[in-house]
Amino acid sequence: MQDQLQPLIARLFPRRVWLEFDDDAVTVLTTRGRGQPPQLELLRRVPLPQGACSAGEPQQVMALGDLIGDLLVELGLVGARVVAVLPAAACAWRVLQWPFDDWPESADEALRLIDPDLGLPYALAEAYISLLPLEAADQQAIGSCCSLLVSVPRQWVLSWIEVLDLAGVQLERLEAAQVCDLRALTPVLQGADPGLLEALLVVDAHAVRLTLLRHGVPEFARQWRGAMADHQVEQELERCVAYWRGLDPGVGGVRLWLAGSSPDLPLLAETLRHGRGWRLEILDPLAMGWLAMPPESGDEEPRPGCSLTTLYGLMQVELDR
Repeated sequence: MQDQLQPLIARLFPRRVWLEFDDDAVTVLTTRGRGQPPQLELLRRVPLPQGACSAGEPQQVMALGDLIGDLLVELGLVGARVVAVLPAAACAWRVLQWPFDDWPESADEALRLIDPDLGLPYALAEAYISLLPLEAADQQAIGSCCSLLVSVPRQWVLSWIEVLDLAGVQLERLEAAQVCDLRALTPVLQGADPGLLEALLVVDAHAVRLTLLRHGVPEFARQWRGAMADHQVEQELERCVAYWRGLDPGVGGVRLWLAGSSPDLPLLAETLRHGRGWRLEILDPLAMGWLAMPPESGDEEPRPGCSLTTLYGLMQVELDR
């Protein structure tokens, strides 16, 4: 009887599932109850077939849809409501300063009409865009009317939607990894020394991305594809920080935040702690008490908390409601 009722229960009371995609794997996360901090109920990372996703673009849509659908059936998440984070490689972002005293009524339409040269590898007409208001700790530092533009090639978005449609889920929202990272970092930037240059370094197995922030606003971003040795990460980081400090004489110090799924992250942290005078912190939602692991995790191996930064940022919209 329970087996017969399960599909009906799933339709009447669909579970919310958070998904994170990258080129190598999909991560599935669910929470239990509505307590604070939110308690993780299920956390599973499953490898994708080689070549199924490349540089953030689905290459094998049907295979990906079948894999994700079968995975959710196996985990008892049939008919789930899904919120997903797109790979960072699929997304581009820019900080825009509007030539107005206030936001235009239809900001998306105004941007497409102005059509500025943003250095994107595609035209705005070929992309889905999202504009988010930016508020700095020192509003005068960025001007009176700024926003964060996130863009993704239109065909790539449609391909990801098709993947999730084939998986048989109810898609609620897609977000860019960079926006989720920024949202996860926001709580620790509140009340920070305005003279600090904040650096977020996310290190995964096959990619490294760096964001430099001033007054809580992203000012500079770089992404490197492929695995990098610690000394290469160190050199690129030092080069970017030195470049930005040369442009901004108001920088009085550097605070580096480390996150990501790379197993070498602890060793990299030790390397970067010495000889620079930088403050270094690990952005770990578990260690910071923002999330709680269940008494017994269903994951084969407990994942380090710093690998959950992007997913935590994705979850914040629902958790804050």
